Amino acid sequence: MAVYSASGRDVATLVDGVLEAGRYRIPWNGRDDRATALGSGVYFYRLEAEGETVTRKMILVK
Repeated sequence: MAVYSASGRDVATLVDGVLEAGRYRIPWNGRDDRATALGSGVYFYRLEAEGETVTRKMILVK
């Protein structure tokens, strides 16, 4: 599961690997992979599972 900026830049990788089937809660602290705080705005997350890719919009509010 990865987080992208509105411009398409990869800003954070939240999960990189295979997880067993089930429900998961994956928190994101609003920081990039270098631990730099990101500004409020629109971001996208991308999830790949069983050959499918889902991209959804989210809003970071500080």
